[in-house]
Amino acid sequence: MTKIILSKIVVIFMILVLSNWIYTRWFFEADLQEHAEIINLVLAIPADSDILYLGESSNNTFRGDDMDKRPISAFLGDFYPDLKINDITQHAAHAGIYKVLLNHIPTTNKARTIVVTLNLRSFNAQWIYSDLETALQKSLVLLKPYPPLFNRFLLSFKAYDIKTEKERQEQYRRKWRQDIFRLPFDFPFKNVSEWDAYIWKNGFTNPDGTPNDELKELVCHYIKAYAFQIDTLTNPRIKDFDEIVALAQDRNWNIVFNLLAENTEKAQEIVGDELIFMMNENAKLLEEYYSKKGVVVVNNLNAVGDDEFIDQHWTTEHYAENGRKTIARELAESLKIWHGNLYHEVALETKFKTSFFNDCDNNIPWGQTHTISTEKAFSGSKSSRIGAGEAYSITMEYPLKKIPDSLKHSLHVELLFYQKATVSEALLVVEALGDDFENYWVGFPLNDSVSEVNNWAKFEKSLVIPEHIKSANVIKVYVYNPSKHILYVDDFRITLNPF
Repeated sequence: MTKIILSKIVVIFMILVLSNWIYTRWFFEADLQEHAEIINLVLAIPADSDILYLGESSNNTFRGDDMDKRPISAFLGDFYPDLKINDITQHAAHAGIYKVLLNHIPTTNKARTIVVTLNLRSFNAQWIYSDLETALQKSLVLLKPYPPLFNRFLLSFKAYDIKTEKERQEQYRRKWRQDIFRLPFDFPFKNVSEWDAYIWKNGFTNPDGTPNDELKELVCHYIKAYAFQIDTLTNPRIKDFDEIVALAQDRNWNIVFNLLAENTEKAQEIVGDELIFMMNENAKLLEEYYSKKGVVVVNNLNAVGDDEFIDQHWTTEHYAENGRKTIARELAESLKIWHGNLYHEVALETKFKTSFFNDCDNNIPWGQTHTISTEKAFSGSKSSRIGAGEAYSITMEYPLKKIPDSLKHSLHVELLFYQKATVSEALLVVEALGDDFENYWVGFPLNDSVSEVNNWAKFEKSLVIPEHIKSANVIKVYVYNPSKHILYVDDFRITLNPF
């Protein structure tokens, strides 16, 4: 009987091994691309990288009037031109995501210095229990350190953190009630819920006595985002960052935590000293805690002024050009400990441009890059796919007023587009936004002079720039396709011409 049982166990084991091999060989890759596309961020990293920068939207979000729209990681590279610096950027990512991605970096990759974004807000209850978490956790199931077939079973049976938006709300609201403030001074509120409720009830007034609901809402956002005190024993982000430190030690990586700037200037102005105290104490705790573990912590908490924050009505770490440059410079200084002999001082001054080109293949920081697709391409492997609900192509945005008037007499646009059926609604759009004039918008039908289908067609248009928009904060050039038919745009070239 024992032999029969053992033989059956062996057979079952062999079947599982064979099934796992078959699944891994023929089906796993397709499932990865469908359910764990995030792995492509790792696969795209060049093997000869020297430094890897891991971040979320703070890395590559820009403001329309930025002259240089490159990400923080690219500005960092300016200080080390002889090193190859690459980034892994995933919007809404946090330490729990970073540790999985870092675990999948091949041991053959030559990168030895890792910069990881340390976002203070990611330690708060609202982010820990975000309604984005279900989708993020689902994307990681197939990347777990188990046999691929077993991971596929976990995915099929939804063995990951699944909660409804209402359940997530209940989680962070409970946390707001349970976490009691422990402050070295008297404070009338014992937790986030009490403080938030008081502001929401009493609010603020404008000089004329009318309610200032916009300010009230913003103050409440700041309280819920930053009024917390990190407990290193219970906060899940601490555990995630601890595991990153352990992995870095195992892989012999130099590790840097980039503590991002928060809008402390705005927080001081609209909320006050108590919130600033909590923010600085949390930053100090993180800096001391991880410095003791051998991590270089770059504390940028107060490094960026209010005017460099793009989102003025929300709490984010999205910076305009000078803000991103400030973060990059601080990081560059910290890397001298390992790469000081390769450091080059850079002024990070920006010269204006009069010529712009985007072939959709080189991560050029234009707007609407989420429309870039591999379905069709004229050159390279990608183009901008628009239509069927996604109306706006990749978009060139630039501060027109910063270019001398003598160099912006006219605008010339060239692009290639592909259509399976004639899209009569498709327009090349030139738009200008400014403080001192009525917004400008003009559209030119792509199919007026060209009507080719199932083939790449060239479109060209020149126009004289109206005098009244030359002081525009931002000029935008893009293709607009509100129809249900798909249109692909590639090799977008825009040139400003002098008189």
